[in-house]
Amino acid sequence: MKSISRLLPLALLLVCIVAMPASAHVLEYDGDIAAVLHINPDDDPVSDRPTSYVLYFTDESNRFTLPACNCTVSIKENGRTIDTQQLADSSLVTSTNNYTFSKPDVYYLVVTGKPIKSGTFQPFTLSYLIRVSSGNLSQQPFPPLLWVGLGSLMGLIVLGGFASEYSNIKDDEA
Repeated sequence: MKSISRLLPLALLLVCIVAMPASAHVLEYDGDIAAVLHINPDDDPVSDRPTSYVLYFTDESNRFTLPACNCTVSIKENGRTIDTQQLADSSLVTSTNNYTFSKPDVYYLVVTGKPIKSGTFQPFTLSYLIRVSSGNLSQQPFPPLLWVGLGSLMGLIVLGGFASEYSNIKDDEA
């Protein structure tokens, strides 16, 4: 019984990790250059609606800036490029752009960059997988109150595990 009560918190932690929703903030890197992609709204692009995406760049050599970059972004569907545009430079290392996906599908967003002045930073290519939905709510999101209820239930299970362990320790002392 002791080993089961000791494994209970570990098993509960594993269940919590598996049940957590996935994050769409993806870090891609090529050499020293890396960027995190965030998609609005809620990291869930919907077809036929404008999608805003933000790229947050970092550079281990601290030489990269968007104004010094000839940076483009291409949208690919089924291996075919359907759109290419220059990356906007919202700040030195942040780019906010917009695109409207025409239909639900799996797309690739490919960012390429070359320094305007040769040798400033290394050229790079970053590729992100994007799943675009139709916007139909056939699959409802997990309601917040259900998360609270599940969290409370898991808390009670952990508390029960600790109480059981405490009881076993007291029984062993007697």
